[in-house]
Amino acid sequence: MSKDIRFRMSRRHEDDLVAVLGGYRTRGSGSQWRDQMDGRHNRMTRQFAFAWDGKATLGKSVGVTREMWAKAVEQAGGERPLLALRWYDNERLDVGDDLVVLSLHDFAELLEMVNAQPDAPGIE
Repeated sequence: MSKDIRFRMSRRHEDDLVAVLGGYRTRGSGSQWRDQMDGRHNRMTRQFAFAWDGKATLGKSVGVTREMWAKAVEQAGGERPLLALRWYDNERLDVGDDLVVLSLHDFAELLEMVNAQPDAPGIE
């Protein structure tokens, strides 16, 4: 795979993550020591502030390792870590699937908060 297609996949994924999640894309795709990860929210203004790192592929799988998760936890710097996984269907960058990885405890807390809302949909 060429460097150009890898760059375009990464750039498109980062743009889409900010469009969907809000927040901002970090400078240099997180290569700055003060602002790591690909994008983030501000924990001072949001209860659920995430810092995310995107992984995109044209292949059949995206590997997630414990080391990758530990790095995300460390680099989140106070925000909640999130790994965003994307599969492209082709080199035109048609999106096949988008998934996220977050901790079970963050997910449970998010569910609890949503389900506690007075207008949360319920089963009747």
